[in-house]
Amino acid sequence: MQLDAFSITQRGGLEGVEIYITVFKAKDIVDRYRIDRWTMDNPGGYQRMPSESRLKDRRGSPLRYLVREWGCFPTSILLNIRGDVRYVKEKDMGWFSYGMLDTGDEGLWLIDGQHRVEALKRAIERNQDFEDYPVIASIMRLPERFDEMMLFYIVNKRQRSVPTDLVYRHLQRMLWERGKQWVMDFEGSKGVRIGLATEVVDMLNQSPESPWNGRVQIVGERRHENHIVSDSVLIRSISNLLRENILKGMPVSDIATLLTHYWNAVYQLYPECFTEPTAYTLLGSPGIQVMHMVFPLIYSKCIQENRVDETVMEDHLEKLMEKTPSHTMPELQGPVDSEFWSKTHGPLIALSTGRQSREALYEGLVEKIRIVDEG
Repeated sequence: MQLDAFSITQRGGLEGVEIYITVFKAKDIVDRYRIDRWTMDNPGGYQRMPSESRLKDRRGSPLRYLVREWGCFPTSILLNIRGDVRYVKEKDMGWFSYGMLDTGDEGLWLIDGQHRVEALKRAIERNQDFEDYPVIASIMRLPERFDEMMLFYIVNKRQRSVPTDLVYRHLQRMLWERGKQWVMDFEGSKGVRIGLATEVVDMLNQSPESPWNGRVQIVGERRHENHIVSDSVLIRSISNLLRENILKGMPVSDIATLLTHYWNAVYQLYPECFTEPTAYTLLGSPGIQVMHMVFPLIYSKCIQENRVDETVMEDHLEKLMEKTPSHTMPELQGPVDSEFWSKTHGPLIALSTGRQSREALYEGLVEKIRIVDEG
């Protein structure tokens, strides 16, 4: 396809990036655009499925805006061509040039503008006059999918909102492609922790020895009856855990092994919570976070005994089952058993989702273990 186009080169902190600015007819975009979506089978992708709620013919949707309201899309969509393009310069204006762009038969990878293009597609289905609707487009020529993903990340994460669970997968991919130091420079220590935590969660979800095996709903995956928790809940919790000095510098696979032992020990104490997770708070967001907060204490006790395995962890966690009449919190003077985590019978502190309650419960569990150790 040949198009009249402007060519500009934008230079910031790195070498210049060439961008072609042109206009397509809507039908040409709809026929050729492609989207690289993240799925478990395509972890190199970076986008989500379009939101159907944003594409219904109702107030605020791009389809209604296009068909029934002002109908002007003044901002450009962002495309990438991974293969070769041919640009013949006809006039050089110094800081930009004008010429003829030949995109060939390459796919047009849509980086930004998914909902606008989908709205145009549906508008054409209603009225063929929209086939000639002019669509302003900026075209990149980035041969690597990773560079495409990075541009998507920057445009969406740093300028607008992108779903958090998908951001976690972007950071994981950055670790694969560029390593810790690069991610540290780009997004800081938090970005590194999230990327590493995402790796740990995938290992927990894929290991046959893990009680989380097949029970974590991955972003983009349809929920089924075996799922207990979304990957984002575990990722957030484990990324906080990775702040602990006791885990710094440890290989991701070792951390995953430790957490497999730990959660197997938890499973032995609270099997009902894994069998009927919706009836208890232990495997909800607050319970998972609290148990991960307790993990460094249990792990340090294992190190002191020169034996780090599921059995020793269970021995120390079993102290939560004992009565501690001297405990400063009345709710924790009795055993922290399955009834404690029950949504029907448990105390308020085990049901609350606030940060303050979560921290208070953590401190209470640590106090209980200390009382049993000293008793």
